[in-house]
Amino acid sequence: MYVDPTKAPMSTGLRAINEVVFTEVGSLVAKVHTEEGITLPLKALLKEQSSAYNTLIGRAEDPGDTDELLSLLSWLEARLRKSLKAAASEPGTGKQQA
Repeated sequence: MYVDPTKAPMSTGLRAINEVVFTEVGSLVAKVHTEEGITLPLKALLKEQSSAYNTLIGRAEDPGDTDELLSLLSWLEARLRKSLKAAASEPGTGKQQA
């Protein structure tokens, strides 16, 4: 284990999780699910949060730019809501209300 994480060797293509952005994405995912009346078990919620984070990173022109990532949160929220509403209108697609 490295005392200074920036000194740790990293595999090509991997980067450390941006904790500020991950926290915001996690809160957003939990909020949207709650507002849509969906309660997820903890592991499912964590999976949704990590998936949303990866989607956000994939959307960014510069995944290392915290300001850009935070500016995309409104896009992510709209995408999450659209996905949840589509799943609710199409039973059997994998997303179920608890």
